[in-house]
Amino acid sequence: MRNLSHTLIRFFVYNLLLVTLSSCMPTPTYDVVFYDMKTPSSEGDGPRQWIGIKDGIIASLGTLYTDDKPPSANEVIDLSGTFLYPGLIDAHGHLFGYAEMLNMVNLFGAESKEECIERIARFIQKNPSIHWIIGRGWDQNDWPSKEFPSVEDLNQFEGVKIYLTRVDGHAAWVNHEVMEAFDIPIELKMVGGSVLNGILIDNAESLVDLPERSATFWRKSLLRAQDSLVKYGITAMTDAGLSTKNILILDSLQEEGKFNIFVNAMIAHTESDLQYFEEHGPIVKNLLRVQSVKAYLDGALGSRGALLRAPYHDLPEHYGLPLLAPEELDNLRDRCLKNNWQLCVHAIGDSAHRILLKSFYTLDTTSDLRFRVEHAQIMTPEDSVYYSHPNIVASIQPTHATSDMYWAETRLGSHRLKHAYSFKRILNASGLVALGTDFPIEHIDPLHTFFAAVDRTDNNNWPENGFLAHQKLTAEQTLRGMTYGAAYSAFGESDYGSIKIGQKANFTVLNQNLFNSQKRDRKTCKVEHTIVSGNIVYSR
Repeated sequence: MRNLSHTLIRFFVYNLLLVTLSSCMPTPTYDVVFYDMKTPSSEGDGPRQWIGIKDGIIASLGTLYTDDKPPSANEVIDLSGTFLYPGLIDAHGHLFGYAEMLNMVNLFGAESKEECIERIARFIQKNPSIHWIIGRGWDQNDWPSKEFPSVEDLNQFEGVKIYLTRVDGHAAWVNHEVMEAFDIPIELKMVGGSVLNGILIDNAESLVDLPERSATFWRKSLLRAQDSLVKYGITAMTDAGLSTKNILILDSLQEEGKFNIFVNAMIAHTESDLQYFEEHGPIVKNLLRVQSVKAYLDGALGSRGALLRAPYHDLPEHYGLPLLAPEELDNLRDRCLKNNWQLCVHAIGDSAHRILLKSFYTLDTTSDLRFRVEHAQIMTPEDSVYYSHPNIVASIQPTHATSDMYWAETRLGSHRLKHAYSFKRILNASGLVALGTDFPIEHIDPLHTFFAAVDRTDNNNWPENGFLAHQKLTAEQTLRGMTYGAAYSAFGESDYGSIKIGQKANFTVLNQNLFNSQKRDRKTCKVEHTIVSGNIVYSR
């Protein structure tokens, strides 16, 4: 009995010592430590680094010398000599448009009208019971004829309604069933739009009421879209125009912990959407900011909707389509100021660009407003002075230049082309630009943005010296626009967009130093990891 008592006492004392000693052990300072990666700059690859993360925030930064070991943490992750950048941010994309595209006829890259028709036929064959055929991506500028298609081209498809959005979203190609169902004439001119034998341009697209997508459809599609975002290294984005309904769907997914990419969502410029946010106020959460309004001043250059100061070179007497009158723009500007909303306006043509800049130039210079010019593609050189205003921010998509370069001179003529896609001129005047892709109009991969800005060439490195090469940006300028500049344009620069203590631990890890022009290669440059709030959400 005495031996049993001694045994129990020893057991108790032993366990007490274990508890006491374990309580004295230091708790790891960090949740995660990433190490053995480089944070490159124009000065070189940089030394081996480590970053300590606590609660999804950068808590510490350090250098690893030859025999150094990284600090302790709950999880220590070796990044094996890769190159770590601030998490890439897309300053202008269309999340719901991309999500929807994943479920429709994909016409991107079709090299002829006939190829489009073949893709539609294959889609119908796979979906024989479908009543609406919705597609996107065609571009007549990529076809041999360069001409718009027509309603007759879709005659072979009977018993279904067909609605095919052009690559830029500013025109739609429809069939007879759609025109009859919505009583659309063969030709029509209307405010801000037109109909031309089955092609609905800009505001004419609103003549068709497309079938409404369910919340279940959007939730599933958004999760697929999120997979694409992280695959391409995107850690945050701005969605350039959403309805209230879609904003609330996204909000619910984020609240459930299913969609974990930060979204700065612009409110679509419709009266019902504006009234909703006037009544309910903005949304400012960890993963969602809704305090901006998206409006359109003109259309796209490819569909001749961009508003020009002089007629189109290939269509005399046509100047493009004004989608907002100057007084309507000023009224919207004042409404946004009253509600403390940021105003973000699509302006592509030099006339629309000037109207918008003059309206924004009246803004108070002492308030922090950051009104945005979306696209800013064509500009009269003397108008660049407006960008010196501290509350005017240019939101630019460099791949528009490399997509348009094959036909832009046809639209503009050689004289105007010299002053188009003038990203460097705008940056020199403003000191800051926000860069994005405009997906799904362009490819979602932000590395395409980078190479379009620094090389001004396509994926085959054409033209040899770059398109309008005098407007190239440096690697430093481009990466700043894809990180800090994109964050600044969404009032987020204190939370993300840089690698510094106190910021969200959002990183994009690549296999190349983008600052090294001799070694970087667009065909082999890949995302190795995408890290959001300290969590690896994608690995190649």
